[in-house]
Amino acid sequence: MADSKKDARQKAAEARAAQQAADKRRERTVRIVGGLVVLIVIVAIIGGAIFFSKKDGSNNGGTPTPDAGGATPNGVSTSDYYVTAAANTPAGVPTVKIYEDFQCPYCKKLEETAGPALVEQAKAGKLNLQWQPGIFMDANLKNTGSLTATNAWGCAIDAGKTTEFHQGVFQQQAPEETVGAPGFTQQQMLDLGKTVGITGDAYSTFESCVKANTYNTWAANSNAQFEKAGVTSTPSIFVNGKELPTKGLNINDPTALIKAIEQAAK
Repeated sequence: MADSKKDARQKAAEARAAQQAADKRRERTVRIVGGLVVLIVIVAIIGGAIFFSKKDGSNNGGTPTPDAGGATPNGVSTSDYYVTAAANTPAGVPTVKIYEDFQCPYCKKLEETAGPALVEQAKAGKLNLQWQPGIFMDANLKNTGSLTATNAWGCAIDAGKTTEFHQGVFQQQAPEETVGAPGFTQQQMLDLGKTVGITGDAYSTFESCVKANTYNTWAANSNAQFEKAGVTSTPSIFVNGKELPTKGLNINDPTALIKAIEQAAK
């Protein structure tokens, strides 16, 4: 009798142990499955964010894709996409190309200090001044200000206000460009068109051009020239195809800069 009771207790203990083991396995399985579900949800969320981020970048003012078939403003190079400050430049004068971005504060400084003197030299036929606009600052500042300004500049070029609008955009650059700041807006550019003297039918055309983002692809094409030329910072100044040495040179001193340009062109 004692042995049978002992056997019963042992069997009951074994049954309880088996049940506990089964419960633990079931609990472990639930945790694993639950973890997998959470992981799948997280991956789905991340994947969705990447997708929408890419969609937003391509359809909501993100950097456009370069396309040689895109529209180019009147008189702008259709191969290298630079803008010439003055037409009918005499042969043999130095070609000065400035790689710049409208949201670059150092480019603004150069425009404010040496810019007018360079334009004067170009209009006097003493040098061939070219501007190569970039839009890389948009990625740095998380906005589309450079693209907006460059597109509008293309429209102003068509209206015959190349140098005036170029100078005007830099004048409107915010004192401190910070990440997430809106940068230049389309309305700013439309107002600037009036400020520089685009009027009447020419303004209507300018306005339509700006709002249609007619020259966004040109901006992308010009921006692509930076990598092609090996330009990694702005402003970068090239004289006859070679980067101007700036060690010991104050490029914001018009006299010193023009002298350096003349020396580099020899």
